[in-house]
Amino acid sequence: MTSTKKRFLVVDDEKLIRFFLKEFFNIHELPVEEAMNGKEAIRKWEQHDFAAILMDIKMPELDGLEATRIIRRREKDEGRAYTPIFAISGCAYNDFRLQCDNAGMDGFIPKPVDFDHLIEIILPLAQ
Repeated sequence: MTSTKKRFLVVDDEKLIRFFLKEFFNIHELPVEEAMNGKEAIRKWEQHDFAAILMDIKMPELDGLEATRIIRRREKDEGRAYTPIFAISGCAYNDFRLQCDNAGMDGFIPKPVDFDHLIEIILPLAQ
């Protein structure tokens, strides 16, 4: 496993969402990788340490909630460093946010993304 400081992971099955989020990171000169679903996110997490993961919830193959549960369990079982994971979703109901909390996510970023709010979350993690 290689370690790259300040790298972020954007996980979303929508190509356009990944594009805009990657552009956000590029504008702020922060290294970013992308994944199209939870399975791919876990594979990338196995290979790299990330400053944070922005994880969509509803995706094919493996959704963001289950991917987060797997990462949290493996962090504990394998003694890996804790990776902040933020839900990014168009569904903002309170019970939905509770599901994200219960899966081990660190916060919730509603779609459409407020990039001013996102920078407040990301910049401290990029230090």
